[in-house]
Amino acid sequence: MPRLLLLTVLTAAIAFALQAVLAVTDAPAAGALILLLVPVAAAAVLFFGLRPYPAAGRWRLAAMVAVALFLLGLSL
Repeated sequence: MPRLLLLTVLTAAIAFALQAVLAVTDAPAAGALILLLVPVAAAAVLFFGLRPYPAAGRWRLAAMVAVALFLLGLSL
């Protein structure tokens, strides 16, 4: 459980950093980039952060996280 909690905190930090970089650079399509980059970054952090677990489970969890964050981003 602590490993998953730490990965969640790391994912949030990366998401905030991505949003800050896009805000500072004043990207023309920042909203669309955030909608796409945050779920991909979160999925990558979880996939590579859970290396001791089987690959199939990591792929499944990464896909679920990416889809959930994408749908959440669409609803906001």
